[in-house]
Amino acid sequence: MSSVTSDYSGLIDAILRDDRAAVDYLSSELMKRVILYLRVRMGAPESIAEECAYQAFSDVFEMIRNDRISDRKSIFKYFLTASRNEYLRFKKIEQRSDLDPSLTENFLPEPAHQLEKLIDEEKQKQLKKCLQQLNDTNRSFILTFFSASSVNLLEISERFNFSYAKTRTLKTRIMQELQRCVEKNK
Repeated sequence: MSSVTSDYSGLIDAILRDDRAAVDYLSSELMKRVILYLRVRMGAPESIAEECAYQAFSDVFEMIRNDRISDRKSIFKYFLTASRNEYLRFKKIEQRSDLDPSLTENFLPEPAHQLEKLIDEEKQKQLKKCLQQLNDTNRSFILTFFSASSVNLLEISERFNFSYAKTRTLKTRIMQELQRCVEKNK
């Protein structure tokens, strides 16, 4: 991670002036780098790295919109730190619960909450089109997450007769597929 390409101060400007194309481009590059950081430096599994990075981005995004970032040149470092802290928080909760997945599920951000915060109406229309492209089982599965007021992975895994690990992995893969579809159809 060289410091030459770690200046994302343009992301702050793009968010503040509501330049969605620039935000999408810069944030996708930033997310890739942060996920890679969590995977390589912190040893996070890919799905956990992605979820922690997205949660950290959501928090940082709100701070930027509220103009609470003072050092614009350090946004990349700030985001890495926020993502690392999210991952460490996840690990702490996981250890406390003695690997009981029902206690760690509330740490993970709810997809519906993320979508409400970060995707505007146009992207939601595109998301609906992308949802229609999923097979019936995957569409029903992911819509369960979108429609639930709180996400309980154990209940959903039992409902679909999947293991907890498969439920979590499938949710992440479908979310990635939907994200790629929405980005492709901009």
